[in-house]
Amino acid sequence: MDGFVNKFLSVLKVVTDDNKEDVDDKQETDGLKEEKEVQNDIQENGGKDARGELQLNTAGIREETEPVESSQSGSSSNSSSSILQEDSSCSLLSYCPDEVPTLPKVEQCIDIVPIEDMPLPSPVSQLESSTQSLEPGYTPSLAHSPSRGVLQRDRPPSPSLFDRSIEFFKREFDSIRFSLGTRPVLTHEEWFNIFNADGQMLDTEKFYSFLLDYDWPTELLQEGWKYLFEYYETFSNHDERVLVDKKKDAELENLMSAWSEILEKEDESEENARVKKLIYLINKDVPRTDRDHSFYTSNPENSSVLRDLLVTFCFANPDIGYVQGMNEVLSLFLVTVENKTAAYWGYSNYTLRNKLFFNSTGLMAKLNGVSELLNIHDPELYNKLRVLDCSNMLFCQRWILLGFKRECKTFEMAVKVFTIINSLKPTHYIQLQGLGKCELLSLDMFLVVAILISSRNTLLSFTDQTDVYQWTGKLKLSDMSAISHARQMYDEWANRNW
Repeated sequence: MDGFVNKFLSVLKVVTDDNKEDVDDKQETDGLKEEKEVQNDIQENGGKDARGELQLNTAGIREETEPVESSQSGSSSNSSSSILQEDSSCSLLSYCPDEVPTLPKVEQCIDIVPIEDMPLPSPVSQLESSTQSLEPGYTPSLAHSPSRGVLQRDRPPSPSLFDRSIEFFKREFDSIRFSLGTRPVLTHEEWFNIFNADGQMLDTEKFYSFLLDYDWPTELLQEGWKYLFEYYETFSNHDERVLVDKKKDAELENLMSAWSEILEKEDESEENARVKKLIYLINKDVPRTDRDHSFYTSNPENSSVLRDLLVTFCFANPDIGYVQGMNEVLSLFLVTVENKTAAYWGYSNYTLRNKLFFNSTGLMAKLNGVSELLNIHDPELYNKLRVLDCSNMLFCQRWILLGFKRECKTFEMAVKVFTIINSLKPTHYIQLQGLGKCELLSLDMFLVVAILISSRNTLLSFTDQTDVYQWTGKLKLSDMSAISHARQMYDEWANRNW
């Protein structure tokens, strides 16, 4: 509580100082206006002021000060230009150019502001959709500024002390409430209010706000995940969703029949051998999947459903195949949605959207992005992990692959975390030192960094790589504080003036 109060007092001091500077600027402007009016009166009265007293001619003073102001302005312009030139080799990029340059390492985070005179390079084709949300008026620059907005032109007026205080209290209250897990519970009335009479979702922004900031009753979360993982389109109506259910049911049955018929032939074909191998691998993992959860203990047949859905997906997507851990993620869908068809297609959409990270190249790219972020937010901890030969973040790969499921203390918390990290789109890009290309920054990357920073004292005390891996195996998230910190870091990056 003392830290919270001290933080608030420091903000009040900054706000007061800013307001004082504004008042001083206003007084100085008013003084110049008053001086000009006096000089006009003197000229009209033959060199005398209103009281008839002679006044000194201050034209000479103004002639001396004007060149000084001009030189200061030129100096400021040159200084800004030199800053831009000096930091043009910075390793953070606000866009993904066609040819990514090899850039030196950056030791701290930078502020990036729009410069109207610079043209906006076009992003690479595979990331075009991610950059469409950028405002057309914004163009990127790489300007190092120790305080936000220093290089911005036409700076808008500062909010009042009252408005900034209210915003501060609201932000801190939401952060504390979120970290403690005391979030509002979504009501049926709030859920139905975002749909019209035909069943079309009218307010998608409100929907994602519910996903991020509310706890959901089980029956509503079942419906929410169908929209989150694109089983339903947000603009679909009641009748269209009935047709989607029938269509997806038929498609799933056809996919399951395809490998079942191959298995029944009992020949020595390549397809038969592939199906048998999938079943062998999956059968080793399914019995261990959430075996203590009531969804499986109350109905053992649900384990068979999980196995059949895994075999179906891997058979239908041979380029991905089966990767250990898929059973854990699909179980999240099956338990949460409690519908075989919706669970399969939701999981399929999620996996295909993230299939890059199910191979070693894509996963290492993401872990390298995490390493860069940690170096920016906590250089000391990054250097410690580098000394321990852990800066490649391989000890965190399970966190990424399973959506932090095993790192959560309860299954319910795992569902919350998985919902949140899939409700925010990746933001902007970071230059990867080792791979020489850009990486999207997603919330799960920030969550890895937040978990490491929250345990920095423990990690700094380690003397061997083995200590890190043992700590990883015992890690359990008991509250939402880490994901609250991750969202704060994400918002800082997302709210930059790119």
